[in-house]
Amino acid sequence: MAVGEDAHLKGLSGARRAKLYLESTMRISGAYANTDSAACAKRLTLKWPFGGQTFSFDLGGAMRGAPYQNDYFCAEVKNYQSSGDQGTHFFEFLAKCYVACSQDYPFGDHYMWITWAPFLVTSWAQLDSAEKVEEAVIQHRERVFGTSSEDEARNQIDASIAKAVSERLWLFVLSVKQEGLVPLAEWRAIVAAELTRRGETW
Repeated sequence: MAVGEDAHLKGLSGARRAKLYLESTMRISGAYANTDSAACAKRLTLKWPFGGQTFSFDLGGAMRGAPYQNDYFCAEVKNYQSSGDQGTHFFEFLAKCYVACSQDYPFGDHYMWITWAPFLVTSWAQLDSAEKVEEAVIQHRERVFGTSSEDEARNQIDASIAKAVSERLWLFVLSVKQEGLVPLAEWRAIVAAELTRRGETW
C-alpha cells in the first residue's frame, strides 16, 4: 500500500474504515453506519431493559453468499492503536448483544467486534464463549436485570441466549496493510456484473 493511501486510511473514522473493509470482501452488501441517517441510527439503536437508557451499534448491514445469504449483522468498531480499555468496552458489547438477542432484534444474526489492536490476549480463545457472555451480563446486571445482586442476576440469565450470542460473535483485528489486501475495485466490478447477468442480487 502506498504511503498516501496509508495516511488516507488513518484519517478516516474507524466505522468508515470498517465499512470499507467489509464491503471490499464482497460478502457484505448495503452496510451503513449509525451516523449515516436518522433511519440508520434508529435501526441500530436498542433500549436497555432497565434504567431508561439506550445503546446503539456502530455499523449494520446485510451479508451475501452461502452460508450467510440475506443474514444481517451489526458491529461495534474500536479504532484503537493499543489494547487500552477495550476489555471493558468489549464486555459491555457482549451485554448489549445479549439484550439484543433476548429482544429478538431483527438485525442481529451476527455480532461483530472490529478493532485495530489486540486486547485481553491471555483469554482471547474464550472471548466468544457463552461463559464470557454470562460474565458480561453479570457485570451489567443493573441495566439488564434491574438488580445489584450477582446471585439474582445469575439466576435470571438465560443460558440459551448466552449460547446463541456466542455462536453469532465475530472478532476482527485489522491492520492498515490488511485493509489494502482485498480484491481490487475493478475485480469487484467484474464479479458484480457477472452476478447481475445471472439475475442474482448484488
